[in-house]
Amino acid sequence: MDPLTPAQHAELLRAAFEAQERERSVVAAELHEGVGQSLKAMLLGLQSLDDCAVAEQREHLRELASQALDAVRRIALELRPSTLDELGLPAALRAEARQAEQRGNVMITVLADVPERPRRPLGGAPEAEVALFRVAQEALANVVEHAQAENASLVLTAVRGWFHLVVEDDGVGILEGASGLAAPIGLAGARARVLALGGELSVESSRGGGTSIYARVPAL
Repeated sequence: MDPLTPAQHAELLRAAFEAQERERSVVAAELHEGVGQSLKAMLLGLQSLDDCAVAEQREHLRELASQALDAVRRIALELRPSTLDELGLPAALRAEARQAEQRGNVMITVLADVPERPRRPLGGAPEAEVALFRVAQEALANVVEHAQAENASLVLTAVRGWFHLVVEDDGVGILEGASGLAAPIGLAGARARVLALGGELSVESSRGGGTSIYARVPAL
């Protein structure tokens, strides 16, 4: 069998990522509509119990159900946020930034200067938007979990048929020993998505000097 050409390899990657996103959409919907609704019904049932003998146990169960419901909602949003499909990338970036602020002690600014697009059904976000959202998602996860940053920013622009995304923070930087820089593991998958679309992704960082992540993809 002849080896794959670069174009064939990129097309296979794109197909794999599309399949992955479809699976994420299905799982997110099942979590939200199935498990999430069951937990919500459980909470309502627990709240209706008023026997003093079971009040303490009821409160404990209510707290457990509430925590489980929050976890289901968070996982569903991480798998495939409906905002991305329905309202577009700028709205999804703003929502992701607000969630990151809630998870970590960091202020995040979002600037988006791109044309609005019509609302689409679930699963209908263009490939370019999905790829850049995954870059932002992984970058913000690094900011919250590792960067020890106080401030971060996301800037999205559209120039001459390309989407450009810049994510910056003022944290400790991404370092690998003394030999150089290494992107977080999560960004490796995001980079593959960007490259499969014919785009580019780079990371600039220094000890104590924060991190800047640059990505651009064709506005397909």
